[in-house]
Amino acid sequence: MGSWHVWGDYVHTLPDRIGSATIVVRDSSRARRTADDSGFDFERRLRNGFEPWAAEAATDHDRDVEFEFAAYPVVRGWKRMS
Repeated sequence: MGSWHVWGDYVHTLPDRIGSATIVVRDSSRARRTADDSGFDFERRLRNGFEPWAAEAATDHDRDVEFEFAAYPVVRGWKRMS
C-alpha cells in the first residue's frame, strides 16, 4: 500500500478518489508542506483566484498511480511518501 501527497487547484473539484487512489485526508497540512517544498505557492495561487488544496491519498498498489494523477485535470503535483 502506498501513501501519497497530492495537490492542485480548485478545492471544490477534489474527488474522493483519483484513479485507484483514495483521498484519506482532504485538508492536509503535511501535504501542503510537501507541495510548498515542491514549489507550489499556495499564497500566490490564492491571490490569482485559485482555490488550492493539498490532500493525502492511499493506494492498494502503485501501478499506474502517477499516470492517473497526471491525467486528472486539477492535480498539479504529487509525491510518494511511502
